Amino acid sequence: TADFNNGEYKQRKRDPHGIGYMFGPQSEPVYNTPDAMKERNIGNRLYYKPGYALELLRDQILGHDRFDYAFKKYIRDWAYKHPTPWDFFRSMENSAGEDLAWFWKGMILNNYALDQAVTNVEYVNGDPKQGALISIENASQMAMPVVVEYTTVSGKTGRKTLPVEIWQNNNSWTFKINTGEVLNKVVIDPDHIFPDVDNSNNTWAK
Repeated sequence: TADFNNGEYKQRKRDPHGIGYMFGPQSEPVYNTPDAMKERNIGNRLYYKPGYALELLRDQILGHDRFDYAFKKYIRDWAYKHPTPWDFFRSMENSAGEDLAWFWKGMILNNYALDQAVTNVEYVNGDPKQGALISIENASQMAMPVVVEYTTVSGKTGRKTLPVEIWQNNNSWTFKINTGEVLNKVVIDPDHIFPDVDNSNNTWAK
């Protein structure tokens, strides 16, 4: 849709923070058969959520080059055959050179929800000039990379990106940023990229 006729029919992306219904208690895993799903969930489970998952994988996890190479190779290798979801998972991982088990587990195989939160901000030895220590939490079952934006009292802003591996053996994480002054605000997922189901804990304010 972005390429066809100069994007004439391209749809505006929805805010992932507003699609909690795809991950709520009334929804179901994508990895299911249509006849076993509740009828109200079929459209989302079969079409919208898988499409959203692949878009997230392309834009935020693998990047366009790796995703496009892996996806096209999967199509070539499995043309006129009968792949299972597991064949797709393995093909994408082999071509992209990355273990994506955490992604398939949260987005496809289970109906996990994402809830990233900023839990605390303090300063090294109580001195803002020595840097700030920001604590975050993965408050639900789904794991995703983390983007944190901070603003100082003088108006300077910066960002810190953390890989999904920080959640491998933890549900909380603390990292240091060298700001040199007091922080005014810290926001997790400032661009609303990931499907966070609870915005209320995404912001810390001085």
